Amino acid sequence: MAKFVLLVCATFLAVFSPVRSFGEPKNIDPNDEGAQKALGFAMTRVNEASNSMFQGKAVKTVSVTKQLVAGIKWTFKYDFGYTKCDKWADLEKLPFAECNRVTEVQRCSVSVLEQVWETPRYKLLDMPKCTEAVSKDQTKPEKTLKKDSQIEEIVKEFEASPLLIGGVPMSDNKLLDQHKKMFLEFKQKFQKTYKDDLEEQYRFRIFHENMRVVDLLNKNPDDSATYGATKFADLSRDEFKQFLGLNTKLNKGNRNMKRAVIPKSSPPAAFDWRDHGAVTKVKNQGSCGSCWAFSTTGNIEGQWAIKKKALVPLSEQELVDCDKLDEGCNGGLPSNAYEEIVRLGGLESETKYPYEGEDEKCAFVKSDAKIYINGSVNISKDESEIAAWLAQNGPVSIGINAFAMQFYFGGVSHPWKIFCNPDSLDHGVLIVGYGTSSSGEPYWIVKNSWGESWGEKGYYLVYRGDGTCGLNQMCTSAVVE
Repeated sequence: MAKFVLLVCATFLAVFSPVRSFGEPKNIDPNDEGAQKALGFAMTRVNEASNSMFQGKAVKTVSVTKQLVAGIKWTFKYDFGYTKCDKWADLEKLPFAECNRVTEVQRCSVSVLEQVWETPRYKLLDMPKCTEAVSKDQTKPEKTLKKDSQIEEIVKEFEASPLLIGGVPMSDNKLLDQHKKMFLEFKQKFQKTYKDDLEEQYRFRIFHENMRVVDLLNKNPDDSATYGATKFADLSRDEFKQFLGLNTKLNKGNRNMKRAVIPKSSPPAAFDWRDHGAVTKVKNQGSCGSCWAFSTTGNIEGQWAIKKKALVPLSEQELVDCDKLDEGCNGGLPSNAYEEIVRLGGLESETKYPYEGEDEKCAFVKSDAKIYINGSVNISKDESEIAAWLAQNGPVSIGINAFAMQFYFGGVSHPWKIFCNPDSLDHGVLIVGYGTSSSGEPYWIVKNSWGESWGEKGYYLVYRGDGTCGLNQMCTSAVVE
């Protein structure tokens, strides 16, 4: 009986222990390529979890052990310190001394599990454990800062720093004061609150750089749009991407997508499907990278309304949860989504399968599907042909470079290509019509998925005729028969 109990206990531990040891830890050369990759992953996670506005780095790898478990367990001892560059900067690409100099170096340890068959490949087994400082920055007086005074000290360093986000030189004090005033107004308007003073200073650094970009956008003589401090103005470019989601790397090459037949007749001078009952209200994807799903449902809502005479708001959440070709809140493509809707057997209504804005288990019930599609078409890259097809057939799903959209308030957007690379599509939206402004600028009417408080009541007017921001590169539609 005792042997049986021991056998059960041993089996339980073997099966349910999170990390099973198959070998003793072995000392490894700190310069080993595999070790450096694992440590690099750990430093990325440490910076993501840190409340500091500065980026930390391992300045010296003291020792490394490698242990064969259910994968490889890497254990590091290293010296760690914070630089004077912001936490999102790429230290390898910035030549500034401030990105290499660190202060208050500490001795730390951390363990990383590497499993080559898993995605992601690496997992942090614990947060780093650090001891007292092992060295000080000799350029500053030796003293031990109390926790309450650390904020004041870092803020002073920021005010005196010659660097801005990513190593951009700090602008003149007059402009800085102007942006500080704008930042206060921005916080009040959008009811922004931050965890502490350090976080607020970090957000202001980003805001300041973004307003410098806004100044450049507003100075473009060929761009009549107005840009400014939108609700996204305190986000870095990488942070802003969570509100996008078009992922061209997921292109599976939809073999069932056909070429659209372009009407031979000339299109009307202006057309808007909102005036013909084929466009639902503006929706909001939140911070889930599901723009591709909204672009897809918007297109199908239009196709169904035109062909079946019923405008039905459709479920984006179904695509986020059930589309196996795309990656939910981590991005996707309308071309993939069309194939998946055919496979699934349709889309449920937004009421029946409401939007949650996060990845969840698929809960699609085929008998509850409100619509179906018969396939999809690739339209054209010629904007005259796109207009002709749209006017006759319905709203068009497109991809676009959303750089200028982060700061867009209204007007016809026509940013320089240096800001809006047409080959770098990162956002899925919906063209619902087109027209010409009172000053003679041709434009597209683009339905976005960031709520009605953004842009022109949720819409984006973009210059029509020269492929602005790549909007003509990925024009598709579902087919409803």
